[in-house]
Amino acid sequence: MPEPTRPLRPLSVFALAGTLALTACGTEGGSPAEGDTRTVQGANGTVEIPDSPERIAVLWRPTLAALTLLGHDAVGTMGTPGEPDQGLAPFLPDDVDGAELTLVTSSPVEDDVNVEELATAAPDLIIGVSTPNGTQAGMLDTLEAIAPTVLLEWEGTGSWRGHLEEVARILDSEEEAEEVVGAYDTAVERARADLAGAGVDPAGTELSLVRLQSDTEIRLETPESFPGQVVADLGFARPDSQLEGEGDTDFVPHSYENLDRADGDAVFVLAGSGYPDAPSTFSDGLWANLGAVQEERVYRVDHDFWGSANYHGAHRIIEDVTAALTGEASPAL
Repeated sequence: MPEPTRPLRPLSVFALAGTLALTACGTEGGSPAEGDTRTVQGANGTVEIPDSPERIAVLWRPTLAALTLLGHDAVGTMGTPGEPDQGLAPFLPDDVDGAELTLVTSSPVEDDVNVEELATAAPDLIIGVSTPNGTQAGMLDTLEAIAPTVLLEWEGTGSWRGHLEEVARILDSEEEAEEVVGAYDTAVERARADLAGAGVDPAGTELSLVRLQSDTEIRLETPESFPGQVVADLGFARPDSQLEGEGDTDFVPHSYENLDRADGDAVFVLAGSGYPDAPSTFSDGLWANLGAVQEERVYRVDHDFWGSANYHGAHRIIEDVTAALTGEASPAL
C-alpha cells in the first residue's frame, strides 16, 4: 500500500447529475448540511465541513481504520467485493462487519472510485487521499459535487501513525487519538514483558520478515516498512540483508534463488489474499537450507494484516510475534 493505480473509469456527466438529483432530497450535495460548520485544512486547501458529520465516506482503507478507531462509522468505503468481509477485516475492529458497509469502489485501489455509488451513499463528508499519483486530487471537482471533501497526504506505509492524527484533527477527535496511541504503547510494553518472561532478548534476536509476492518473487521488508516499524518498536534487531530498501521502496525484491538472504534467528513469512496460492508450510526445497527452518523458528502470518498500515494491523503484528516467540504459536513446518 498504496497499491498500483489504474485508469479512471469514465462517468457520464449526465449519469452523475442524475444520481445527485436522486440524492438531493437527503443531502445538500457539495455544501455542508444545515447546522454548525467549521473550517479544516487538507492537502487540497481549506475546506468547510459540518461541525459534527454524521455520514462519512472514506476513500482509503487506512482512513477507514482510523475512522473506526476514533469511534466513528462510515457510510461508504473502499473494499474488495467478493472477498470475505469485503477485504476490510484488517481495517475494522472485531465487532464491525465489513459486509454491512457500502462499497464505493470495485477494488481498494485509490483511483477506482465509483462516484455513482458514492453519491447514493449520501455522505455529508468525504475524506480522500492525496498520494504521489494524485488521482483523487484530479477528480476533486466531482467529489465536491457530492459532499465537502478533504484530501489527506499519504506518502507510503510510513504514514500510518500520522494518518490517524490527521483524521482525528479533521473530526475533532484528538483525545480519542491519544487513547489509540496509548493503547498501542501499552500493548508494546506488555509484549516486551511477555517476551522477557520467556527468555527472549529482542535486541539480540534478528527477525526476518519475508513477503511472498508470487511463485517467483519474495520481498524482504525493511525497518521502514509497516511491519518493520512495529517490530522495531518491540526492540527487535533485523538481518543486514533487510536494512535498506531498493530505491525509494521499503522492501528488497529477490527471486527465490536468493532465499538465503531471508534467513534470521526467526523468520515470519507474510502471505495473504494478494497471493492466494502461497504455501502454508516451509520445510521443503530452498526453505530447508535456512537456519531458522532447521531450528523450527519459521512462522506464517497474514499479510493482509501485516501490510495494512494501521493500528488494527499493528496490534495483530504484536500478538503474532509474541505468540510465536513465547511458544504459543506453532512453526509453519
